[in-house]
Amino acid sequence: MKDKDKHISAILGEIGCKFRSNIENHIKDDSLRKDNNVEWLLEPLDELSYPKGYVLDAFISSSPWDFYYKLYFHLRNATDVYIPYNEHIDWYECMKLTKQEGNTILFLDIDEIEELPKLKPNPFNKSMLIKGALDFCVAQTIPEIWDELIVPFTTVGIWQAVLLHKTKTFFPKGWHANYMESIYVYSMDDMQTIVKKNKRKSYNFDHEKLAICLNWDDIMPSVEIDGDRAIASYYYWNDWSGFCRMIIPIEKQGHSIKFGEFERETLVKYDCGIMY
Repeated sequence: MKDKDKHISAILGEIGCKFRSNIENHIKDDSLRKDNNVEWLLEPLDELSYPKGYVLDAFISSSPWDFYYKLYFHLRNATDVYIPYNEHIDWYECMKLTKQEGNTILFLDIDEIEELPKLKPNPFNKSMLIKGALDFCVAQTIPEIWDELIVPFTTVGIWQAVLLHKTKTFFPKGWHANYMESIYVYSMDDMQTIVKKNKRKSYNFDHEKLAICLNWDDIMPSVEIDGDRAIASYYYWNDWSGFCRMIIPIEKQGHSIKFGEFERETLVKYDCGIMY
């Protein structure tokens, strides 16, 4: 790697460290200190912005098997509380409603539950605030932030957008969502932490192959831009996949960007065997 590229990657890594520390400073005892918004997320992401009058906020997306936070925008003067459905729903009762396909038991979708024919999601608009948790199906209907978010198509701008996209992995999460828990390599200290963490693993694990990664000169995050397209990549450790490199294709889309399909390259395979 050229010295110039090393310098840029070091800058991206430093931004990643600041982003992670900023979140850790706002989360105590696995609880998100949430005072009406999460605009503090952008404090270390100074290349990103959004239209005046909007507020960056977060809500919980919940299902019978996990929960995690999802980002959304609402108007600064929003006062109405979003009501997901036109009637009350008892999700514990709905969980009992299943269908069987072969040997697999599946939960029914809302539109398949004959006992609740009138139950339909209400449309969300940015004059509404989302309080509490939304079930996964409704959470999927809340607009993503990328249409409004202003992302400069530069190395730093793209990398900051990638970090913001990974917010849910740093925020509190539950049950199956914990499979997302990872150690991201934003500094050599992170890489040393990963090697040290796995030093005593003995079952079907290649310690030497992982340790060799400490000597790589391209272990820091990178962004390569070619016209209106870019490729971002970073390394991380996950207890259910091992040491990996994530490769993310990105396209310029107006004032923002569009993420392509993430590609995971497993370099040192590992599975801790824990199941949630």
